[in-house]
Amino acid sequence: MIPFERSRPEGCPSDLRFDRLLAGELAPAEEQATRAHLDGCGRCAARFAALEAARAAFLADPPPLRLPAPPRTPAPAVRWSRARALVPAVTAALGAAAVLALVLRTRPPAGPTGDDRGARVAQAAQGTRTKGGDGRIGFYVARGEGAVPGGPGEVVHPGDRLQFTYAAAEAGYFALLSVDGARKASIYFPAGAAAAPIQAGEEVPLPSSVVLDETLGPETLYGLFCSAPVDLEPIRAALESAPERPPAPAGCRVDRLQIDKRAAP
Repeated sequence: MIPFERSRPEGCPSDLRFDRLLAGELAPAEEQATRAHLDGCGRCAARFAALEAARAAFLADPPPLRLPAPPRTPAPAVRWSRARALVPAVTAALGAAAVLALVLRTRPPAGPTGDDRGARVAQAAQGTRTKGGDGRIGFYVARGEGAVPGGPGEVVHPGDRLQFTYAAAEAGYFALLSVDGARKASIYFPAGAAAAPIQAGEEVPLPSSVVLDETLGPETLYGLFCSAPVDLEPIRAALESAPERPPAPAGCRVDRLQIDKRAAP
């Protein structure tokens, strides 16, 4: 972690200015002046290089999001309006952790309405996407100061941070792959060459989150629930060469989920 800047010589840019430079948020004249200063100030050049390296490290392996904790005691019965009649079925399928996540949603999602999203999450929770009916993937989207649950067809934006979760009835091995709008296949999890061991559980968060890049269009996610630590690079290469044919390695169940990456409004 880069320590917070305590003091700087007069005339040197602040860390906030450097952060805005890295994010491309400075006006052209401000950017030109800042880069000119970096060319002539060794202290600031070193500081900027450290901030740039820290940003790159974060994007390469961002930490997991802080997801809402499950309630310690059962929630009291609630009378839902007719417009929310779908929610009890959703919460029964998702379990206590997802119940709290739905109730504590920090703000309405961009794109589909809350009821539409509830229907999508309910469908996912019932396992209808999963080959073999066991093992499914899910995710949360960091927006503002909180995280909201996502679902099939979720509209997301470049720079959004996603925390993926899995649900599995038994221990095994797991990997998460994607194909983006440019038909490029990537391995989101794990960092190693083979599927990683997992324990059984519901809505279990992966140990790191993902920051979305600038590629727009539909992105398809594949969760592989396997009985052995399968080699992932051949699967990734085959998926990239033929995205229309989902991976189906021997001994693995595959859950597929699609999101829609659009430019930020």
